[in-house]
Amino acid sequence: MLLTMKVLLPILTKKESRSEFLDKALKGAKETIVLAVVDSEAMAGGTGAAAGEISAENKAMEKIRQYCGQKRKACKEILEWGRTADKIKAHAVLGEVDKIVLKKQENQYYKELVKELRKDLGKEKEIEEIEAKTPEN
Repeated sequence: MLLTMKVLLPILTKKESRSEFLDKALKGAKETIVLAVVDSEAMAGGTGAAAGEISAENKAMEKIRQYCGQKRKACKEILEWGRTADKIKAHAVLGEVDKIVLKKQENQYYKELVKELRKDLGKEKEIEEIEAKTPEN
């Protein structure tokens, strides 16, 4: 395990902020980049839906930041507009992360996202899917 491991944690479900998930996702990490992406391609409902999405993602990022602070881990929060896969790939490379941690899901959008990330980054970055059983998983 790296002594200065840097992790990219994209918020895909808004449940990434639960401590049961974070305990597994950030184990060994010294620094975390929390990435929230407002993806208009994957969202229906226009401006109202985007505002709700941003609010939910900000709340999740705040909880993750607090968790990192309690664990004495550095945390950087980023909110971006655009295509989720593109933003994850860009921040993985530009942020020089060692690992991308995803909350595992059972839906087609997620499966296609992981497939694209593994295809484009699989040789450069570790991609870890964590199946954290939490209430209301």
